[in-house]
Amino acid sequence: MITKLLSLLKVGSPKIDLVLDQNEINPGGKIAGSFHLKGGWTSQKIKRLECDLVKDDHGKKPMIIQPVTTVLMSQTIDPKDKKEFPFHCQLPEQLTPSSERISYRLQTKLVFMDDVKSVDHDELIVTKYE
Repeated sequence: MITKLLSLLKVGSPKIDLVLDQNEINPGGKIAGSFHLKGGWTSQKIKRLECDLVKDDHGKKPMIIQPVTTVLMSQTIDPKDKKEFPFHCQLPEQLTPSSERISYRLQTKLVFMDDVKSVDHDELIVTKYE
């Protein structure tokens, strides 16, 4: 019971971290890196790993530009376990460059069998073509 309560509060849950090779990129460019998964206090069964490209436009609701990847899983991560999964995607050509008003991020979610989520955000800086 206590373990389930801690899980719902996300205390000691496994963590996900997207590590990018670079975070500045042109529209249409390719980006690469890896997902780093680190076990929590107890074993957890993983349902899926999701990553979305999100656009934040000041004063507006964040908008998902495109789902980048969804990896369905049926595996358990044990305490102190560490796993790494490769990541790569190509950005859409029509992205407006980042500015004070517009920003982009990759939003990564690790979803467990009880629908508890571990979330990570990585900012992307979309540059102008030169």
